[in-house]
Amino acid sequence: MTLASAVENYVGLKQSLGAVFSVDARILAAFVRAVGDVSVSTITPAMCTAYCRGQGPPTRFWSRKHEALRGLFRYLVGRGYLSHSPLPEPGPQIQSTFHRYIYTRDDIGRLLDAAAQPVHPATLIQPHTLRLMLLLLYSTGLRAGEALRLRCCDVDLRDHLLAIWDTKFFKSRFVPIGTDLCRALSQYHTERTRLPLANGDRSVFFVTRRGRAISLGRLETAFTRLLRQTHVGQGHPGHRPRPHDLRATFAVHRLIAWYREGADVQARLPLLATYLGHVNVSATSVYLTMTTELLVEASVRFERYARPAQEAAHA
Repeated sequence: MTLASAVENYVGLKQSLGAVFSVDARILAAFVRAVGDVSVSTITPAMCTAYCRGQGPPTRFWSRKHEALRGLFRYLVGRGYLSHSPLPEPGPQIQSTFHRYIYTRDDIGRLLDAAAQPVHPATLIQPHTLRLMLLLLYSTGLRAGEALRLRCCDVDLRDHLLAIWDTKFFKSRFVPIGTDLCRALSQYHTERTRLPLANGDRSVFFVTRRGRAISLGRLETAFTRLLRQTHVGQGHPGHRPRPHDLRATFAVHRLIAWYREGADVQARLPLLATYLGHVNVSATSVYLTMTTELLVEASVRFERYARPAQEAAHA
């Protein structure tokens, strides 16, 4: 089997199972260009290392390329096309500089206030639309793309439910929403019906002032403007805050609330994973960044459990 055919089959399999796999597909296509469309049996460890290493100092992307190749060769060995993987192991241990930004409640308030401010009449996303989208992302932990793909028929204001269809890994789910958010969505829905509804109740829910769908790029541009106005995230090591970080913030703040309620956090994590649309709890755990506030609540919980044992020991 040639390398190009192997990559095509592997990427096709992954995407048929629901993985977006766009980054890995690009990495593997670049690998084909780098070594040529050779037989997979002729690929050597040196070829793999040269491709992953690239030019210049080691970067995080070196290990990312290594991960993509590891998956490909595992697939080829499993299908019997290779007897063993030519990829040198272990992969490079390069410190990641990526840090999710967890918004504080003050950050959220400032962003919502800034989003509601009047803008130039030519700005396509109206203030009340932008504010509601940010409120929705923070209140539900939806992915930005999920919110932008919502249709009018997916917003059930009577039963306080959002229907999320065929999202990541082809998973669909219903997301319950609170009374205040439902009221805000109801007010927006009234205004939305005054704009063009090209597909009736299957028309996109969040739209520009012209009644057209809002792209992810346009949302990110508007969000960048809010960051400049509010100075939220200044001095944060790593990337600038993103709309997607509102999803991680939702998870962290939910965890903090459970700690304060005295709930069994471990038992509720599967519920959080289901609400977020994750396949398992481990996928949710990547969002649970240890913030100062979360650390304090965890410490308080530990002290509650430890104190009776200490008192009994001194009795």
